[in-house]
Amino acid sequence: MEPYETLSVQDHGAVRLLTLNQPQRFNPLDFASGPELARALEDAQAAAGVGAVVLTGAGKAFAAGGDVRQMRDIVENGGDIRRFFSDLAYILAKTTITLRRLRLPVIAAINGVAAGGGLAWALAADLALAAEGVRFDPAYIRIAVCPDGGASAIVPRLIGHKRASEFFLLGRAIDAATARDWGLINQVVAPAELLPRALEAAERLAQAPAQALARTKALLNQAVFGDLEVVLENERQGIMDLCGQPDFAEGLRAFFEKRPTRFNQGRP
Repeated sequence: MEPYETLSVQDHGAVRLLTLNQPQRFNPLDFASGPELARALEDAQAAAGVGAVVLTGAGKAFAAGGDVRQMRDIVENGGDIRRFFSDLAYILAKTTITLRRLRLPVIAAINGVAAGGGLAWALAADLALAAEGVRFDPAYIRIAVCPDGGASAIVPRLIGHKRASEFFLLGRAIDAATARDWGLINQVVAPAELLPRALEAAERLAQAPAQALARTKALLNQAVFGDLEVVLENERQGIMDLCGQPDFAEGLRAFFEKRPTRFNQGRP
């Protein structure tokens, strides 16, 4: 197993713990972390004696999504922002597909904010536990883009169309208790209990019959996410179209200037 730059790996008995480990940057989705997470998941599946995976984040965030500073720099310097988003969406899609197709069960231990693409990583896991006070932030609409990473399919299938519309269209961040009540996650626990509880649950899964778990996960995938690859491609096309619009540049400017957005300035 080659070393990783953006995450750490520990084995706890039959459970592999993967920790997104760029805390100073709030564990962003980028061109290093996405491929490394996919590789780490595949390495866990290939490892002898590993029966389940726990995914968590270091520091104050689980995963904060795309790096908006990098996006701003590309826009301000006249770079190819459509190519940037196309490549990033492809990476996020591969990671989401890996999470869903992995034969091993995956538990997300959501220790801090999950935003944008990081939200997709959290919700693509088979089970999700969150610490009290954690926020789930869709964020997309505030910079005038659409969901990615499969979030536009995962969220409504977990919580229904009306709540998903409230979540995404209003860009409304919700806390862990609301996420549990809506059905986005399974449990809310005290911060100090998050990792022990996740590891305990993962150990139980690791001791369950592996072939039956894998077949059950595959059946659930087919029933709930059978069109996931189509959704991911539609999201990629959508975000490529939107990132070239004036509203996207305005959303970035407003974010960094800490002011309300002024969208639709070119509307007839």
